[in-house]
Amino acid sequence: MKKCLLSSMAILLLAGCAGASGDTQGSALAGEWICHSIPTKDRLTYDRLDHFILKSNGSGSLRGISSIAMDKETTIRYLTKGNVKWQNKNDVLSFDFTDRSMVPAHSKNAAKAIKQNKTLQQQEKEQLDDFYCKCNDHVEMPIELKQDGNKLILGKDYATCRRATENDKDIKLLNKWFSTKK
Repeated sequence: MKKCLLSSMAILLLAGCAGASGDTQGSALAGEWICHSIPTKDRLTYDRLDHFILKSNGSGSLRGISSIAMDKETTIRYLTKGNVKWQNKNDVLSFDFTDRSMVPAHSKNAAKAIKQNKTLQQQEKEQLDDFYCKCNDHVEMPIELKQDGNKLILGKDYATCRRATENDKDIKLLNKWFSTKK
């Protein structure tokens, strides 16, 4: 299912911070990354903002928010977090979830629209089912590291990642979303 692939690709964005060719554990990639994806016309990607922490030992963690346009008036949002095992070999990132979770972060208007519309309820259920599909537990994606290791392109402009900075505004935004949804 395309949405199953889409969910795994979106989450992969978080991991999309790999290193130089042949760098198996990606020590050049260790650190914090912010990844942005933009929806494509074919709707195989969502609008996403992700914060990923990669450790040189091949473990990592992620959290992010995705926005999915259900129709012209309704956009749903999900907060995602989890832990991963990752490696980079020959500029292909392998990414395996050890756990992950996803919770709705819809606006009040979107939540009300979903509650009143069976079609939107079904679409939302499909989004969650795709996310938890075991087919998403392992993902591989070609990567391209640029600008002295500070910028990363995932899957031919699928997403762009940058190294996070101290007091990063995007991390602050995610902190705000996650603190309101505890």
